[in-house]
Amino acid sequence: MDTIGIVSILEDSLYKDVKSLWKVLEQKYGSVGVQTFSHPHISFQGGKTDSLGQLTRDFQDVVANIGPFVIEVSGFGHFDEEVIYLKVDKTDSLIDISKRINHFVKDHCRDLFEHYMPENWIPHITLAMDDLTEEAFEKAWAELKNSEIEFKQEVHNICAVKWYPDGKIRMVEKYELQSAAPHGEISLRGVVNRIESQ
Repeated sequence: MDTIGIVSILEDSLYKDVKSLWKVLEQKYGSVGVQTFSHPHISFQGGKTDSLGQLTRDFQDVVANIGPFVIEVSGFGHFDEEVIYLKVDKTDSLIDISKRINHFVKDHCRDLFEHYMPENWIPHITLAMDDLTEEAFEKAWAELKNSEIEFKQEVHNICAVKWYPDGKIRMVEKYELQSAAPHGEISLRGVVNRIESQ
């Protein structure tokens, strides 16, 4: 029985900038939990399957009907004192993709992730999770909460990932979303530099 997830990874300069934020949060606050999967991403749903090969083959039909989509980020958020993240706007387009993926995973998996059901789902890009002390969370949140940050990026992939016994999450299959549209490019470098310097 394999535990799998369906995600989209960031691309281009935003990918690099979020990785830089991960490194800053590791160096300043000791947070490495988010690095169990090495790619900054948005999660859609997950569960347990006893037929990973069939799932990845069947998922091609779902992906064939999803084109590149835009994510819009505005500010930082947190779940309790355990997770700090970049807020992703829950647009109609993302809701539609979430519902399609959830329907597929429901047909192919058991024990779906309750927090990722469409009615509960809060799209986000995780920056720190599960390993901040109370003091580290308070300091990190104080640094980030009032930062003004807004960007858009067109995303061109959906991926299947798997949890492994060593605790790591690795990509099983990356599906490219087909379009001739150019990539969106905006940098988080200013935010990264400011946090590094404090």
